[in-house]
Amino acid sequence: MMKQSAALGAAGWDRPEWADAFYPSDMPQEWRLTFYNTQFDCVFLAASSWRQAGAAAYEAWAADTHEQFVFLLEGAHSEALPEVLAGRALGVGREDSRLFWFDRDTSLKTLAERLAQPASGAPLYLLSRDGDLGQIERVRTLLELMGL
Repeated sequence: MMKQSAALGAAGWDRPEWADAFYPSDMPQEWRLTFYNTQFDCVFLAASSWRQAGAAAYEAWAADTHEQFVFLLEGAHSEALPEVLAGRALGVGREDSRLFWFDRDTSLKTLAERLAQPASGAPLYLLSRDGDLGQIERVRTLLELMGL
């Protein structure tokens, strides 16, 4: 049986509540994605945020992230994905079966049971809905303990 692969991320990287708790207080705002990409494997972007960003922003995002980093773009269809993010972006819906949303109240037991299911071949994207840093760290520890 193939082991499930998992990628950890959040809904957006520019969360106001992370200003001094996650990001260093003296870090310029334009460096946040670069820092985020050192701690996470993916990011979910709502249609309203990524669609208004434009080509220059997509180029900056590609330059600021490593090649395995995945942008999960809400509502994008394969033909609508930004060309500069080809191979690094997936069009998804909020209810996509590849996404597992969690927040501070999500049971780690429930998440462990989901991760223990046979792999589908596609990675499971674990996404913090509320950006709770404590719960994100608990999920990261669970992934490490499960060898994911």
